[in-house]
Amino acid sequence: MAPESRPMSYSRGEITTFVMPHMQNVLGDLFGGELMALVDQSAAVAAIRHAGGPAVTASIDRVDFREPIHLGELVTCQATVDFVGNSSMDITVEVFAERVSTGERRHTHTAHVVFVAIDMDGKPKRVPRLVAETDDERARYDKARIHRASLKR
Repeated sequence: MAPESRPMSYSRGEITTFVMPHMQNVLGDLFGGELMALVDQSAAVAAIRHAGGPAVTASIDRVDFREPIHLGELVTCQATVDFVGNSSMDITVEVFAERVSTGERRHTHTAHVVFVAIDMDGKPKRVPRLVAETDDERARYDKARIHRASLKR
């Protein structure tokens, strides 16, 4: 049985990989579809961790592509659960590229993803409440709450 609440610091996911030749687009940079898969996977880790069980992608409502990630760079997707409903979880994924030889790191993309926790029958399942403990977490929570409210027109 899932706990009644979980701190935001618990509900995180991270994936890191090199950009390999099979992942590149015609310009030699990370293909957008490959990036979307990494974003979805890191968000899944955060969602499953928070829900304490299976969760599925409900929507990817926004991806901001700021700059390309080049072949051979390290790409890291950091996902945080920022707001929860009854069974849904609003997740922000920040993407960073790193030139490993120099340690230069750039914030290249941001995505907003919604996951839904499901039970063993594939039906939506209630998730633990989300507890924001720091000023940064409270700001993320408020931003996500406002974003969700703006979608319910």
